[in-house]
Amino acid sequence: MQAKFKQSLLVGITLTALIASGAAMARSPVSTAQPGKGISASFTTCQQRAQGAIAQAACISQETKLQDQRLNQVYKALQGKLDAAGKAKLVAAQRAWLESRKRDGELETVILDSTQPGNLQGSEIEMRRLGARADQLQGYIDLLD
Repeated sequence: MQAKFKQSLLVGITLTALIASGAAMARSPVSTAQPGKGISASFTTCQQRAQGAIAQAACISQETKLQDQRLNQVYKALQGKLDAAGKAKLVAAQRAWLESRKRDGELETVILDSTQPGNLQGSEIEMRRLGARADQLQGYIDLLD
């Protein structure tokens, strides 16, 4: 009987810890993960100073614009290093990436809820996706140099 009580107590403590950690994550929806290679230092600073969801969303929006601009610059720079056949392959690869990005976004709308934390998380995922693609294309440029 005492063993069953100890086991029930352990399960209860474990569940309480899981619920508490889930609640903490819900209060802090935006990732505290290390920034990607191309993520700006200003984004990290902005996120550290952000007070509330609106400020976090502004940080993400600003960084998304920067990552989109960086991706466009890197894409154009890579095009300039390729011959006609290479450019055609790059265009096809970029179209496939755009389609994949769209489908990932559709999946994320199913996985993430439409609450404020879910929207913030989805926005950050999109921003990091742009940065990762820019990093990938920059890696190709580095190989060609």
